[in-house]
Amino acid sequence: MTRCYCPVAKAPERGWPVLVFFHGGGWTTGSHATHDWFAHALLERADLAVISLDYRLAPEASFPAPLDDGLAVWRALASSGLPLDCERRAVSGDSAGGTLAAALCVALRDTREAQPLAQALLYPVLSADDAFASVAQHARAPMLTAQGLAATIALYAPNERDRHTPLAMPLECDDFSRLAPAFIVAAMEDVLRDQGIEYAARLRQAGGPVELYRGHGFVHAALRATQLEEVARCYDRLAGFLIERGVAHSRDAE
Repeated sequence: MTRCYCPVAKAPERGWPVLVFFHGGGWTTGSHATHDWFAHALLERADLAVISLDYRLAPEASFPAPLDDGLAVWRALASSGLPLDCERRAVSGDSAGGTLAAALCVALRDTREAQPLAQALLYPVLSADDAFASVAQHARAPMLTAQGLAATIALYAPNERDRHTPLAMPLECDDFSRLAPAFIVAAMEDVLRDQGIEYAARLRQAGGPVELYRGHGFVHAALRATQLEEVARCYDRLAGFLIERGVAHSRDAE
């Protein structure tokens, strides 16, 4: 199931630019209903359509089923009949959803399909490696512990070999080139902090445009707290990034 969030204004002649959003929840919980805060926060700042995707959940549907669902929706959007401009598409996701958003870009590149115009990864899971300094430093941090992260990865990718493949964990890529321009939020008090920072560095080294947003004071899932000033600033910058990349209309232009 998917849900489409659109501005209240009449759609442009070519349709709204569109952002496909993968919800978090450790690949085992969540839906468009549990993560509607993201679409509402973004639509307060820019005009675009947000397609919030429900994908099959682990452990009943482990890797690659959630990614397959995302690719199916991505490829079907152009014939959806919705007022969408599918020439201007981006992808996003938070936490486990960030894994799927990044992996979608890798999958499209590897099948020589067009990249999204942007990818916005919000404290994403990008590796099963527990050697990152932030794993030890924030092992018992609020919202996501090191133990909890390992447990959900084991459910998502029960075959350990899959955890070393880029479609499951995008930091396993050998080649980081030709991927969509990225906006990456690293929550600085999060076990996943260093994964986002490392992914940004790898994309930059490969010549890709990257903006790394360091959320100082952010714990995992901080973007749910949409009324906090620090979080509002992050959404402001995310909206600006999407506008700059042509996948949202600025409210100032109205």
